[in-house]
Amino acid sequence: MATKRLLSDIVSLTPSNYDDFRRCPRLFYCTALLGLPASDPAPSADQGLQVHDMLRKIHADGECHDQAHVDDVLESHGFDTPAFREMIARHSRRCPSRASHGDAHEVDLARFHRVPPPMFMATARIDAVWVHDGMLDARDYKTGGRYVDSVQEMPAAQVQAYVLAEKATARGLRLRLRYEYLQPEVDEDPEWWEIDDEAVAVIEEGLRAAVEQMWQEKDWRGVADIEVCRSCRYRSICRDSAAPGEPAWPVLSTAPGGDEPQGQTVG
Repeated sequence: MATKRLLSDIVSLTPSNYDDFRRCPRLFYCTALLGLPASDPAPSADQGLQVHDMLRKIHADGECHDQAHVDDVLESHGFDTPAFREMIARHSRRCPSRASHGDAHEVDLARFHRVPPPMFMATARIDAVWVHDGMLDARDYKTGGRYVDSVQEMPAAQVQAYVLAEKATARGLRLRLRYEYLQPEVDEDPEWWEIDDEAVAVIEEGLRAAVEQMWQEKDWRGVADIEVCRSCRYRSICRDSAAPGEPAWPVLSTAPGGDEPQGQTVG
């Protein structure tokens, strides 16, 4: 199969698939191009999705600083637990809603790059956007571990910043992107990122160069790095894996003379 044909004429970039590509081209190939289900177990994302939803509901009908309102939302949706209460409380201490004059939650944004080629469409869903003090203050809620000291270090943040910058500029606002960690185990958020026009130009060129690299890829080889592979959700079926294992889902090939599905790599 000609892998180039798996790329659309206008390549779609999202925070997650761009992060995958920067982490390992083979991971991007398995997810964004082949659409394979994960072969290896990964931590459940249920709690993260649920707390995101509760924060959206809390802000939609009231304020996170109103404890009675928070109690009512959590109780009515069956999430009145110490863990959820602590995560909402951590957010409320950092929430700018009282100072803002406009906010939105779970905002879908897109921005198209045409020239210089190759073309790409960057899209992102932003958890929350606040407007205050002449600033568009964007938040990405996190419920996992912290691995970087600055938001600027995250490949996913490059895509988020790129789509947000167009909206901030159109409204004459400065732009700040903050990753807000809700887990009590994380003492401090990474340093937020204030993005100016010069930074946006650098981001755009970085994204364009990455898409150009995608078009030049022929083999989509994995990085074969134990630190990357050990947490990869395709490690047991990847031909380049440095952390082999047994796939959690059946595969098509069978042992000669037998009926049991056998593990195999993705070619």
